[in-house]
Amino acid sequence: MDVFEKEILKYEKKGFKVEQKRTLKHGSRAVLLKKGGFLGTDTVVYFYYVDGSATTDSFREFLKDYGKFYEDKNMDPNDGDRGFFLSSGSADEKLFKDLRKAMIRDDSARNSIKLLSLGQTTEKEAEEGKPRRGIERASAESGEILARIRKFTIHKMPKTEKDLDSMLVHYLSAFYEDICTQVAYQNAKIDAQIGDIGIEIKYQPSSSEFDRLYGQTEKYLKHLEKVIVVIGYEKSRELTETFEKRIKERGWLNNRVFIVPIR
Repeated sequence: MDVFEKEILKYEKKGFKVEQKRTLKHGSRAVLLKKGGFLGTDTVVYFYYVDGSATTDSFREFLKDYGKFYEDKNMDPNDGDRGFFLSSGSADEKLFKDLRKAMIRDDSARNSIKLLSLGQTTEKEAEEGKPRRGIERASAESGEILARIRKFTIHKMPKTEKDLDSMLVHYLSAFYEDICTQVAYQNAKIDAQIGDIGIEIKYQPSSSEFDRLYGQTEKYLKHLEKVIVVIGYEKSRELTETFEKRIKERGWLNNRVFIVPIR
């Protein structure tokens, strides 16, 4: 069984069924469907596979085919619909992202796509004989998550904290399949969690909300390795700086707690 079949099998064990398989010019396509899946709706998973290293031609073929498929089938990432580019060899992640940005205009469609290079290894892994892992399957680190959050672009200003929460979590879920939301710790719920890293999202927080956030952060750090605090559309820089100062006094700032203002 090759790596492509193994990926398909993982989804079949989750209740998906293969609806179609087709050989294209530069790769192979498989579409899986789960009836009454996420939130009671049908869930579609699209796979494009290259046996060997990914090329510009295979990237382009996938993006063009997936873009059309996404539109024709009226796919919705909110229902769990996803598209995967898989290769058994190496894949240039930067090239893939550049092409994805240029060829997929719809934000939802673009964010529903994930790159998995199933055969790529790091130099250290090769030396130690560790299992191979895909680009997006590497264990999440705070620096990587921070970089992704800082690249997050808001195309429509959110009206509430819930709107901002939904936008950011949806964006991150395209990169981190294991993201969890509303995880409870000591009567407080952190907005999102990836591995041992928590993400707390605030929208235009007031002075009293920053006070509450400080207490929440203290609770979260008893259970999590690190916490990323995302401040959307801050009311004043002074309020944020006061909060940063309190975090710094505890020795947490840019060590266990990272504060990211976005707008």
